[in-house]
Amino acid sequence: MLFLVLQGVQVVVSGKRRQVDAHWQRGMSYLKLGWNWIRLAITQQWKIQVAPFLPGAPDPQPALASKRQYDESCKREFTVLTRIPAS
Repeated sequence: MLFLVLQGVQVVVSGKRRQVDAHWQRGMSYLKLGWNWIRLAITQQWKIQVAPFLPGAPDPQPALASKRQYDESCKREFTVLTRIPAS
């Protein structure tokens, strides 16, 4: 499975994510991206190159399970107090 994650990271870093993930914001994991890339590479008879390590930088495109859930988590809710409550 680490091989597929490494391949998925390589796909994103090389800018080829669109070839295996038509819906950019679908939230596909690196594992799934790697699996789809390997299947595509075998079908197209492409050479498979894998990065030997995971980059230490923050994730450039984190997976989102749902855009609506993400938007909900970003909302802030405030309450205006007109007087200090008695404790």
